[in-house]
Amino acid sequence: MKRKRDIQGKFTLKNQDYRQVRSLRLTDSTWKELGITSECLGLTRADLLENLVQQNKEIFSDSRETEPLNSEKSDSKPKKSLNKDELSSLANKVLNELRLGKQASSYKLVQKSLKRLIELILFSSK
Repeated sequence: MKRKRDIQGKFTLKNQDYRQVRSLRLTDSTWKELGITSECLGLTRADLLENLVQQNKEIFSDSRETEPLNSEKSDSKPKKSLNKDELSSLANKVLNELRLGKQASSYKLVQKSLKRLIELILFSSK
């Protein structure tokens, strides 16, 4: 699927679907490989990535059917449920590791965030 360039040297529109500008963090070697491959195919890097996704839909399909790649087996280690006191104790340990004064605005922000996290954990476990 080779694409033509317009008078300014830009690739012509593939279709009428609007594309937003996105950014990716890639290694230099990956960026170079994408560039070489896309140039050989007469595509942009973006078109190459879109084609890869379209051709490998089973890999990129709905993740509800497959386990995440970095997930651990659920039976390998049973989850321990923590109560509010244990969670608060762990939150205080994290706060002490910050090395901030208790009056610092960032300390208070983290403290508030940890309290909210504990509330959400306890609420979701019910």
